Amino acid sequence: MRRNGAWMAVLVALTACGEATPTPEATEEPGIRDHQFEDADVTRIHRRMIDEMAPDNGWERSRYLEFDWAVNRADGGEPTIRAHRWDRWEGEARVEAPTQDGGSYIAIFNTSDPQAGRVWVDGNELEGEEAATRLQSAYSAHINDSYWLIMPYKWTDPGVTARYLGEETDGENQVRWERVELSFDDVGLTPQNVYRAWVNSETGLMERWEHLRTADANPSPSDWTDWVRAGPISLALNRRSDGQVRIFFSHVLAAESVPDDAFAPPAADGAD
Repeated sequence: MRRNGAWMAVLVALTACGEATPTPEATEEPGIRDHQFEDADVTRIHRRMIDEMAPDNGWERSRYLEFDWAVNRADGGEPTIRAHRWDRWEGEARVEAPTQDGGSYIAIFNTSDPQAGRVWVDGNELEGEEAATRLQSAYSAHINDSYWLIMPYKWTDPGVTARYLGEETDGENQVRWERVELSFDDVGLTPQNVYRAWVNSETGLMERWEHLRTADANPSPSDWTDWVRAGPISLALNRRSDGQVRIFFSHVLAAESVPDDAFAPPAADGAD
């Protein structure tokens, strides 16, 4: 796998809010569907969306997420791929990604303290400042890439403010969306970001987002397409911009339990 430096710099910068890691006990409490927003229209839209994406507390039951985040290169070369594993209840995360020189690294850490994790480049464990730098990069990738995958499930995170922006239709009035804007308190890596979600009034699914680096910036839209069932939840596989698939997920999995050795060091997988 190869890294496209420009794409990586842009995409990691899109990270929005931090994450609240559920505990096992949280699955016995009311789920995100029952969250009450200050804006009643947002509550209505959100509940319909969760009913479609994650019925029967599907999000709360999805302890383990596994996904490959990929970006198509502007020059038409092989896509850059980052592979993720994540235990949402315990905060354990694993990121495997390419290095700039054509190699790869594997980072294993807890999202509550990424710097206490471990990281290997081409099978060799790093230490000191090299490890710290790579772990920070892996943590940023985890936050960024997971948000591209599960943003519709993140509206109820602490520090998120959601407000209703009204309806929008396509040019022929065939499709109607309801728009919701998400902004953030001083949380996460880039709290100055703003997102606008476009939720299809008929299907209840989010079909587009607009990302704004700051509240007064020009929006950068991406269509969320190809929704599939992935265990207890539904996920959109492709992100289209100007009609082209820019970001996609070549592998997605949500499960109620964590596979054995999901976060084992590389040597356990036979690495040198």
